[in-house]
Amino acid sequence: MTQGRTLAAVLVVSVLLAGSAQGTPELGGMLTTDNRWRPGGDNDGYTWNEVQLDLKLDVRHADAVFHSESRLRYSGFPDVHSSVDLQNSDRIQPWRLEMHEAYVDLYGFLMDNMDVRIGKQRVAWGTADKLNVVDNLNPDDFEDILDLGRKTPTMAVRVDYYPGDFIVTGVVVPVFTPARFPSPSWQTPASFPLPAELSLGTLTDEVTVPDGRPQDTASIGLRVKKELLGYDCSVSYVYGPDDWPLPSAVDMTPADTLGTMDIHTTMDYPRQQIIGMDIAGAIEDVGIWAECAVFVPEEETYTVMTSPDGVLTQLALGDDPYVKYVVGGDYTFRNGLYVNGQYLHGFFTDRGTDGLEDYFLIALERDFLRGELTVRLALAAEIADFEDVANRSAIFGGPELTYRPTDNAEIVAGALLLEGDSSTQFGQFSDNDEVYVKAGYSF
Repeated sequence: MTQGRTLAAVLVVSVLLAGSAQGTPELGGMLTTDNRWRPGGDNDGYTWNEVQLDLKLDVRHADAVFHSESRLRYSGFPDVHSSVDLQNSDRIQPWRLEMHEAYVDLYGFLMDNMDVRIGKQRVAWGTADKLNVVDNLNPDDFEDILDLGRKTPTMAVRVDYYPGDFIVTGVVVPVFTPARFPSPSWQTPASFPLPAELSLGTLTDEVTVPDGRPQDTASIGLRVKKELLGYDCSVSYVYGPDDWPLPSAVDMTPADTLGTMDIHTTMDYPRQQIIGMDIAGAIEDVGIWAECAVFVPEEETYTVMTSPDGVLTQLALGDDPYVKYVVGGDYTFRNGLYVNGQYLHGFFTDRGTDGLEDYFLIALERDFLRGELTVRLALAAEIADFEDVANRSAIFGGPELTYRPTDNAEIVAGALLLEGDSSTQFGQFSDNDEVYVKAGYSF
C-alpha cells in the first residue's frame, strides 16, 4: 500500500470512528512550519525544512477513552540525482506519515481504584523542565536538537492503582525501541583514534538490537507517588536495555601497505537498573524541583579490538553505579519577568562514573502587548572539567520572539548560537549557529 493510500485509509477510519462512536468524539490538531538555516561559514545553507500536520482524535465513554495522534510530515529537501528522480514525487517533496500515539484508557479496570492504559503511549516521569533524569521508559528522540528532552512514544501497558492517598504505577514495555540520533546536519565527521603512523580508511558500524525474547527486549517500571508536606514526591524503578548503544567490538583491517586501516564497529545495548527519586513544590512564590537517578549497569561492558597486532580488550562501561541529578526552580517577578534556572549533572548520553558532565541553564521570558508578544532568552553552559574550564567547556543558547496574532496562531523567530571546545558535546558544533522561523495554528 502506498503512502497516499495509507494516509487516505487513516483519515477515513478516523472520520468513521468519530461519526459512529457511541461516546463523545473530539477532533483537533495543529499545523506547524519550521525552517532553519546557517547564515555563514562552511556550513552555510538551509538545515531544516518541515511542514507538519497533527491530527488528534479522542472518543470518550463513561469508563473508557480512546486517543490517537497521527503526524503527516513533509520534511527535508528534494533528493534528486537523475532525470528518473524527477518522476518520483517522494523524491521531489519527501514526506511520511507517523502514528505518534494510539491508546485506550480503561477506568475502573477489575476494581474501582485501578486504571489501565494500553497502546503506543508516552510515559512521562519526573518533575524537571525537559531535562528529566528519571524519565527512562521511552527512548530519547534527538532528531531535532532544538527540542531537548523529546521522547518517542512506544507500545506499553500502564496500570495506575490508587490504594489510598498515593498512586502506584506499573509499566511494561514489551518491545525495545532505540534512541533516535540527531539529523545529518548535526552529525560530526566520522573519525576513529589511531596512532600517528596509521590513517583511517573506511569507517562502518553495525548495531545489534536485543533479540525478540521478552527477557532481552522488554523493560519494566514501577513508581510510587505521594504528596508530602505540600510537595509532590515519587520513587521509581526501571529495568531494561539502555536506549543508547555502546561499542562491543572494533575490527581493524589493513586497506593497503601504507598504513591505512578500515574500521568496523559493532554496538549493542547493555541492560541496566535505574532507581529514581523526584520532588516538586514551592517555597513561597518560588517553584522548585529536583530529580536523582542511580544507574546500575547489569554487568561490565567491554570493547574487543581486533587488529593485525592481536586482540585488545578495553572497558567501555563498568558495573559501578553512577548518579545523575537535576535541580531547578522558577519565579515570576511583579513586572512579569519569568526566570527559570536548572543545574544538570549527567546529560542523556553520559555514561559511567567518570563520564558525567555538568550543565547550567537559565531562561528569561517576558510578555508584552497583553500577551501577544513573548521575548525569551535562553543560555546554557556545559562544563566537562571544572579543573580546566577554559579548555573543556561550551556555551550555547540564544534569543527567541513569539508573536500571537490570534488565540490559535503563533509565529516564532529565534537563533541558536554555540561556542566552545571541540572536545565537549556541544562545543564540537561551534560552526552550527542557526536562525529559525516557525509558525503554528491549532484547531
